[in-house]
Amino acid sequence: MKEDKTKLATDLIPDRVLEFSKSKGLFDCGVIIVGLSGGPDSVALLYILKTLKDRKLIDPEIRAFHCNHHLRPVVCDEEAQMVRDLCGKLGVDLKVIDFDCSGFAKLNHISDETAGRVLRYEAFEQYAQSLENAMGKTVRIAVAHHRDDVAETMMMNLFRGSGLEGLVSPKSISGRLIRPLLCLKKSELVSFLEDNGISYATDLTNLESVGTRNVWRNDIFPKIGEHYNTDPSEPLARTYKLLSDDLDFISSVTAESYLSARRVLSGHPVLAVSGIKDLHRAIKSRIVRLLWQETFGNLTDFEEGNLSDCFALIESDPSGETTLDMPFGRKAYRCGDVFAFTAEDGVKGLALSIAEDMGFAVSDGPVSVEPDLADVPEEGELRIEIPNSALILKIRIIENKEELEYNNLLWFCPINALSEGKITIGNPDGASASFRMRKAGSSGSKELSRLMTDLKIPESARGNILFMANGGEVLWLPGFGHGVGFTNAVSHEKYIANGGSGDPESEALAMFTIERQ
Repeated sequence: MKEDKTKLATDLIPDRVLEFSKSKGLFDCGVIIVGLSGGPDSVALLYILKTLKDRKLIDPEIRAFHCNHHLRPVVCDEEAQMVRDLCGKLGVDLKVIDFDCSGFAKLNHISDETAGRVLRYEAFEQYAQSLENAMGKTVRIAVAHHRDDVAETMMMNLFRGSGLEGLVSPKSISGRLIRPLLCLKKSELVSFLEDNGISYATDLTNLESVGTRNVWRNDIFPKIGEHYNTDPSEPLARTYKLLSDDLDFISSVTAESYLSARRVLSGHPVLAVSGIKDLHRAIKSRIVRLLWQETFGNLTDFEEGNLSDCFALIESDPSGETTLDMPFGRKAYRCGDVFAFTAEDGVKGLALSIAEDMGFAVSDGPVSVEPDLADVPEEGELRIEIPNSALILKIRIIENKEELEYNNLLWFCPINALSEGKITIGNPDGASASFRMRKAGSSGSKELSRLMTDLKIPESARGNILFMANGGEVLWLPGFGHGVGFTNAVSHEKYIANGGSGDPESEALAMFTIERQ
């Protein structure tokens, strides 16, 4: 009778996997690649998914992928052949790839185990991407982690001082990776294989208490089980579920706060400090990590000490640009309300993006061009490509009988304000002398460098801010204002009120427009 009940339980395993996986949306894809080592866990996973596919209970095509690490001479080749035979018997498409795992480990000064994991997941991703490109279907990678793996990982991460994310690991879905067997114990998988007469390979190194995971599996958990008279994976599974619910809630709040504070400047993600400064540390820390991950693609080597440095930068009130060193030569960057991460050589580019977002016109390098208004055609416009930028300056002599239209990169200048009809398109990096500016309506002028400081333009960008000048005086600083003429309807009215003319017969105007190419 007991044998019948056990057999019934193992017969229901595919249905339990289906119920679990559907509740998590794991099979919402076109192709599932099973990471097939040949061991009991991955063999059970392949059989279960193939069973569900044959019963027409799931839609995705099932494929398999095997990595031969060549770490155990002869044995690895035998396992690869066993996997080939298994997939041939099941009618499952198989791809096998070979690695020099030991060589990679020595080259990168890492363990063979770590090297195997890195190479394996890189190969998984490349194969999945190639299938997506060829088939036009969403591809996911199924790995055979089960409930015992959850228990082991939780305890290993707990003793590493991990936070909540480490205790809720591995998850049922993470990017392209899915884990349909997290609802089952190892013993249930082995029973499923044995009851169905399914052969599998046994890695004898897993039975040795060498390595942290094997020590937990073979020594510590059995001792805990003896003391509490229960399988430790059971209470840990309940704890995992509770913590997972907490993490899901915190993650949803974090995502909302991140999207609220996040902006993109010229393709670069940044955070508004005002949007995160007063948030709870638990949320703020996750937001900062999300920014690092979005900026660089992963969280590799971003540690608690780096996070504390970022908090100090966010919570401070710097007067200008501030940067802090981060791993891999990267920088944490703060300027005004902007917090960001960037590569060491990306600080200036980020500063230029901020200045451009403030409304200023910027270049990537020195600019000094002196067009002559005499070259402007009577009907039409003079077009000048501004060096070291993607900008064009258009100059047109206008008759202001017509209704004028305005934007923030347009300036109307009386020609008689330009000595000899010439003007300089420049920036501080391209200038051989200092410039001053007196804004229209102001009684005094200010040195351009001092003005940029007052305007809180990022220091790294100040040398690249474009202006229009004549005789050492800045007449138009796009994004800030003008010294003569007008830029909009309001300043046009003031210009006329202060003695300027709106009559084209008594005064000629040049219209300057900056546009992107």
